[in-house]
Amino acid sequence: MKARGCLLPGVMLLLSALLLSGCLHSHTKFHGLEPTVEPLQKKKYEVLGGAESQVSNFSFFWVWTVTEEVDFDQAFREMISEKGGDDLINVHTWCNKQHWIVGTITIIHIEATVIRYLEE
Repeated sequence: MKARGCLLPGVMLLLSALLLSGCLHSHTKFHGLEPTVEPLQKKKYEVLGGAESQVSNFSFFWVWTVTEEVDFDQAFREMISEKGGDDLINVHTWCNKQHWIVGTITIIHIEATVIRYLEE
């Protein structure tokens, strides 16, 4: 009976550590242009303005993906439709990874300029 009583506080301590765990390490990696960016379709265009987007992913215990995979194309489409444009130029991305006791959070930030092609 005495051994069982000693086990319960240890289990409670472990559960508390997992539930209340802080960020162990966070780092940001800056990228350049993404390879999915294509050459412009036409020479003449008008600039509609800047747009930003974020996509993220969580991996439980760094192995099992809990949320959807990061989808750059979906983020690009949302940025273009938000401004009513046709394409993106000056695309900059950076990745922020946060390592927690229970897993990893990956957040990808995207900034770009939205353009609309003009009739020639």
